[in-house]
Amino acid sequence: MSNVRWALVVTAVAGWVVVIGTWAAGVPAAPRVAAGEVSVQAGGDQQELLGTYKLVTSEIKDADGSWGPTPNFDSIGYITYGASGYMGVHVMPRGRAPFAGNRPTAEEAQEALRGYTAYYGPYTVNQADADAFVVHHRVGQTNPGGEVDAKRFYEFVGNQLILTPAPTSGGKDAAARRIVWERLPNVSLSAEAQKFVGFRQLLYTDRYTEQGGRVVTHGEANRSRAGSYIIYTSTGHMMVHLMAAEGRTPYAGTTPTPEEALAAYRTYGGYFGEFTVHENDEPPYVVHHQEGRPNPGDPTDAVRLYSLDGDILRLGARPRTAGSESTGGHLYWELLPRR
Repeated sequence: MSNVRWALVVTAVAGWVVVIGTWAAGVPAAPRVAAGEVSVQAGGDQQELLGTYKLVTSEIKDADGSWGPTPNFDSIGYITYGASGYMGVHVMPRGRAPFAGNRPTAEEAQEALRGYTAYYGPYTVNQADADAFVVHHRVGQTNPGGEVDAKRFYEFVGNQLILTPAPTSGGKDAAARRIVWERLPNVSLSAEAQKFVGFRQLLYTDRYTEQGGRVVTHGEANRSRAGSYIIYTSTGHMMVHLMAAEGRTPYAGTTPTPEEALAAYRTYGGYFGEFTVHENDEPPYVVHHQEGRPNPGDPTDAVRLYSLDGDILRLGARPRTAGSESTGGHLYWELLPRR
């Protein structure tokens, strides 16, 4: 058994989001990065960003220009930058009230998404300006109508990464908020666990029925959430973003109504945390140890049977059995090409 833990987190604080990336459809074809490969595809600054970071704090600028803690900020999260040119983030406030039932009311969904931020996509780094910055090209996000390209000035202080959202006017000095992240160390992974490391995009899902251990029916490929991301990192963390490919309606205002929040909640799922790979069991499986998710209930361990075939990772929960018949489903994730 090999331990692998992976977490991606996005930073959202009291109504503002630390955005990372946008991915336009039709990313140009490019050489693939083998799973687990730590290659660098751009200049020194991009190489400097590579890695997974844990949320430390949020800061605001005082009247005298000094930085201090954001009042009442208490969130957890991760952000990750991959060598293939993609990024992802999850940020979740602590202390959220769980739903009263299995499914949220509109008001509960609104409260669950308050301060929760998640998004994913490609990123680009600009090293030419005096103040270096990264742009998160968001392909998907919890907010169905949020900004696509999010510019963040960045700097390092020791092992901490400081991301400063670019203000609507002026440069870095005019910014009033920033997020502090701490770089996480890589961990020793087994050869099998290293195969998981990387950014993958959902191709499709399917359903199947077995009788006596033989597949008797197999549903058609469902692409309703194609383009979603799953991420495994060399720090032993993971993150998943499952978003409906179509039919998400932007909020009418800057914040969602209860009904708008419920619609957004239903069309964007995911979680983040560590992971462990159990390749010596039969069948082999990976456990996603959830640390946080949009659902405010207690996180659980998600057990997923897996198979690896080249760039394709197939994941599926254990099938449900009734008598001699079993039913289940799979998700097919393809390793993203290097940008």
